[in-house]
Amino acid sequence: MQRVAGTEEDGRGHTARDPVGYSLPPGAAFLAMTRRLLALLLALLVTPGCASEGSLLGEFEGRTAIGAQTRDVEGEAVYTVVETDRGPEFVIGLFVGDLFESDVDAYDYVLFRRTGDRPGVGAYVVDEDPISAVAATIARVDEADDPLDSFGAVLAGTDGTLAITRVDGYGNVAGSYRFSAEGLRVDVPGDRVTGSASGTFEARYERPETFRRLGLDLGL
Repeated sequence: MQRVAGTEEDGRGHTARDPVGYSLPPGAAFLAMTRRLLALLLALLVTPGCASEGSLLGEFEGRTAIGAQTRDVEGEAVYTVVETDRGPEFVIGLFVGDLFESDVDAYDYVLFRRTGDRPGVGAYVVDEDPISAVAATIARVDEADDPLDSFGAVLAGTDGTLAITRVDGYGNVAGSYRFSAEGLRVDVPGDRVTGSASGTFEARYERPETFRRLGLDLGL
């Protein structure tokens, strides 16, 4: 059988050519395929779990409304598991700004609590019953260490959803939330206020002692 210069027969009379139709020298087709496979393997071997562009690793962003005031918020997202008289309790804290900006003097956070260990992927109901559902809190109070000068509000979630969308091998918990809330203004006794919160998060694990060091009455 006659061989064509610059081509390589495959045993069926066909010759190897590059993708745009030019004849490849012997062995070049195999080399080109090998390079493509190596490129594919390199793409597949990128280490999983690293923060990609736009990742919220250890952070959250969302929107909180208390009364007539609505604002966009962002900050640190952390979670822990504490032991209680009823067994383990899973807690997510979304702290506006830096984690330790919330303390006995002033605090600004959204908190979720759920009976049991760290949950898996799924949607969990936010309700006023902390035993059968997720208990949610919106708290924003300034001058909290002085009852006469403190102002702000603390609200409890009444209806909504906490969705866990991913729990990775590094212990990070990602998800979203949306719920309505009702509560009281701390500077106007008896003055009830409504509110809401929504957003996304990717919380990292912290030991319960980290939450306790804030000095807040989180029930931990």
